[in-house]
Amino acid sequence: MPIPSTPLGQITVEDFLENYWQKKTLVIKQGFKNFQSPIDANDLAGLSCEENVNSRIVIEKAGEHPWQAIYGPMDESIFASMPKTHWTLLVNDVEKHIPELAWIVDAFRFIPEWRIDDLMISYAPEGGSVGPHFDQYDVFILQAQGHRRWQISTREIAEDNQVADTNLRIQKDFTAEEEWLLEPGDIIYIPPGVSHYGVATDDCLSFSIGFRASTYSEMLNDFMEHITHKLPINFTYQDPELSPQQHPNEISDNILQHIRHVFSEFLNPNHPELPRWFGRFNSDTKADIPELDIEPLTDIETLKNQHNQLIRNPASRFAFYRQKENCMLFIDGEDYNVSPAFAEALCQNRQLDLDKLLSIASDDEQSLLLQLYNHSQLIDNE
Repeated sequence: MPIPSTPLGQITVEDFLENYWQKKTLVIKQGFKNFQSPIDANDLAGLSCEENVNSRIVIEKAGEHPWQAIYGPMDESIFASMPKTHWTLLVNDVEKHIPELAWIVDAFRFIPEWRIDDLMISYAPEGGSVGPHFDQYDVFILQAQGHRRWQISTREIAEDNQVADTNLRIQKDFTAEEEWLLEPGDIIYIPPGVSHYGVATDDCLSFSIGFRASTYSEMLNDFMEHITHKLPINFTYQDPELSPQQHPNEISDNILQHIRHVFSEFLNPNHPELPRWFGRFNSDTKADIPELDIEPLTDIETLKNQHNQLIRNPASRFAFYRQKENCMLFIDGEDYNVSPAFAEALCQNRQLDLDKLLSIASDDEQSLLLQLYNHSQLIDNE
């Protein structure tokens, strides 16, 4: 299936970023024109039965209780017991387990790739849903098979507006402001914080391209760990200019000023380690990359002779940061010092022309390519 330059229809990337991204919902009719799903419900069910695959089933009706959740790995007997309607199977990180589907995620690279989290695919028969809810991240939802009715609301949600006796954050009261019926090839973009409610009107497959939304708490804690984990042991609290004070238990302003000085040194927004930390933080997969069953290669010539093309493993995360004369290349939470030309060529497209890449690679960069292949971060294109 041909990949659209962007799946935004008649809207330009500039228009989308200025007027819709993290601002308001957008429905794109036939963003993927004449789309036919490359997998079916049986494929998805089979994937959900595998170990190390993140999957869940949500049963709205006819379960042990309303909105019952079942977490994978699944078993074939579970699907045999499902009611005819009002349930949903959801599988996360599908592109990491089926690399052939990475092209769907790649169509959304008009948003920086390091922002993209995963491709989640859901199957639902008629009435299937996960209930009205909102997420703290951006998502594009591509209708892949069948039809789904979407409703949204931008109203603020009270803390107590949650269905009881379930760990799913489903709103018990939801009033729709807008509504659409999506067919195969249609896309809905939903910003963070917008309540949405999707219900299958027939056998339905939906592809969700979600984006990472790390909390400030996660980022601050991770940055502090990054800049402090190698501090010398003699970096301890010291007060050589301590002066007498009337009350031994009092914490004086002078002491707090000293603490402010220490903190300002390390929590400096211009800290030289900020680019390295941010690149590592956003390229961290948060999970182990399953290594393929390949024979490790010991030299670059063998790699060159065996493969004309490789692809970046969809389970890996690549990014780079330009410095004055070189680049910090980030792959799965690690960083490497490479040339700008090498970083650009490696990250520009998922599919790599190995001969072209080797022609601009230094000896160290060629060794890095071999390492990436042996660790399944670059994989065969076949």
